[in-house]
Amino acid sequence: MFDDNKFLKGTSGEVFLNNTFLAEINKVNIKMTGQFEDFAPVGDYCTHHVYVGYDGSGTLEGARVNTGADAELIAAYQSGTTPEFKIYSNLTDPNTGKTEKYMITGVQFTEITLADWEAKKLVTRSMPFTFTEVTILSTID
Repeated sequence: MFDDNKFLKGTSGEVFLNNTFLAEINKVNIKMTGQFEDFAPVGDYCTHHVYVGYDGSGTLEGARVNTGADAELIAAYQSGTTPEFKIYSNLTDPNTGKTEKYMITGVQFTEITLADWEAKKLVTRSMPFTFTEVTILSTID
């Protein structure tokens, strides 16, 4: 038997970019992907996979409410600079009050969509990024 109150729901999440709350974001994806090298030792028919590091990446998605951040990134791309950001992600379980919090740093947005809209549709945006460090601030046990 399922207890519907045990499931985490994204509605109780928040995301901040450099300490600015992003109310327009409705989907957050932050992930670490392990990097492995294949190793086949002599006399062993199995290929082993040796961990050598990780990649950090993700995407922020939501409604497009302004283009100021795009202008900043466009200017940076055109000047050859790469501004770094930090992202805080919080998800609270409203039934227990417990919150998982992550801070990622070294965030660099890897793509800028200049125009993507359609008549009679809400204009949305997808902001893919990479990151270098993650700090676990709290978890839900």
